[in-house]
Amino acid sequence: MNKTFTKEDTLLVKGIAILFMLFYHLFETYERVNSLGVIYAPLSENAFLMISGFGNICVAIFAFLSAYGISKKLMSLEGAGLRAWYKVSAKRYLKLLVGFLCIYASVTLLWFYKFDYVKLYGKGWQGALCGLLDASGLAQVAGTPTLCETWWYMEIAIIIIFITPILLKVVKSMGNYSIIVGVLLPLIVELPFDFKRYYFVILLGVVAAHEEWFERASFDRFPRWARIIVGIVLLAALVVIRQNYFVYNNFAYLLDGAIAVFFAWFMKELFGGITGVKQALRFLGKHSMNIYFIHSFIYMIIYQEFIYSFRHAGLIFLVLLAVCLVYSICLEGIKNSIIRIIRRKDAGTGK
Repeated sequence: MNKTFTKEDTLLVKGIAILFMLFYHLFETYERVNSLGVIYAPLSENAFLMISGFGNICVAIFAFLSAYGISKKLMSLEGAGLRAWYKVSAKRYLKLLVGFLCIYASVTLLWFYKFDYVKLYGKGWQGALCGLLDASGLAQVAGTPTLCETWWYMEIAIIIIFITPILLKVVKSMGNYSIIVGVLLPLIVELPFDFKRYYFVILLGVVAAHEEWFERASFDRFPRWARIIVGIVLLAALVVIRQNYFVYNNFAYLLDGAIAVFFAWFMKELFGGITGVKQALRFLGKHSMNIYFIHSFIYMIIYQEFIYSFRHAGLIFLVLLAVCLVYSICLEGIKNSIIRIIRRKDAGTGK
């Protein structure tokens, strides 16, 4: 198998990560599972909640893949300095912002009657400002109200975009040794919670890109079936270890970094050679951002009764996935149609 971790591989892993996220949010607590009468047989309650709880590793995986991809892009700009890198970051942020604005606008147009915007944001110019910050994905950064609690990830996405160039400069100087600094940093400096939670996995994404971890990994001397078996056993062990209360509350920021690296490699190893499956996962990966930002409205506010009416965990999961995917496909179709219309008009006016 090709050792290079390509954009297609990133989409594949994102596709799997978004599945983990949906499963986690649908079944994250004992109270939700039992109050809504979810059937999770043949798994025991503890096993089911352990697996669903592990699903929030998705954020670390997205953070790792984003930092890795941005680093590879910046490294491809030969001779470019920090200023040129930040031009790339600015363009990436603009693309993220446009995508998020489309989500916000679509939710507002379709379900404005579900929300009390004045009560949420306030009145007058302060309310308008809060609404603008939320629509721009900056509510978490500014500490202002938001239409959806899961939109907090925009803060992490923005941090990744603008901190990666700096981290890449550091990694270019220190290489793998920068990991030691990353481990020691929270012991020396008091870090904001969200930054502490994910900075290490972001750093690992940069290091993995610069030091070519995936390209240099030499496991091909072992049969593929052996790599798969060992990978499955290791993944199961990581689930059990990570979901331990003490480990999760004290070392999750470090462990999630290691898990994200392993997860990216193993998912490519497991599914990268299966035609059909890899295409389906890459397709999901392309829609992962839209699914991430829309799913909470679907299963918590708009169609909660419908989604959970299927009772069985597997069916509930598939129904939510289908609804979110159809929504994303339609949204992208509308966006592409608008872009085509604008381009035709520009071509007609000679611009």
